Amino acid sequence: MPLFSRTRSYGASRPRPRAVWAAAITGVVLVVLVVVGVLIPILGLIGAADGATVGALNVPVGSIIAALLVGYLLALLLLLGCVRSRNGALSWVLAVAAVISALLVSLWPLLAVAIAGVDQASDIVPFIQDLIGRVTGN
Repeated sequence: MPLFSRTRSYGASRPRPRAVWAAAITGVVLVVLVVVGVLIPILGLIGAADGATVGALNVPVGSIIAALLVGYLLALLLLLGCVRSRNGALSWVLAVAAVISALLVSLWPLLAVAIAGVDQASDIVPFIQDLIGRVTGN
């Protein structure tokens, strides 16, 4: 009896289950929909607000770009893990995590601009109070 009685072909592997492909395709489609339906309108809104205020609104562009890169890189890695998995349930969990990552990072620019606007408004209030004090003579 030979030492290695069972031969195993390492080149051939079992096909991925349909659930894996369904999860991967669904995840990719939903991430693209989040980009088109959430991220692009939010960036358009921020650009319009910045244009309407003639640059007076401090938009944290660096923070927004960094968050978008990290969040969408994470979503891409999760989708790659979804495709490489051979377990349907794990693929669905990874696909849902990718969509959640894309959704959260797509909403971040709106929150970042809101926080920057509040900080900027808190800087304006003392200026307005000082201006009113100068006009009224106080």
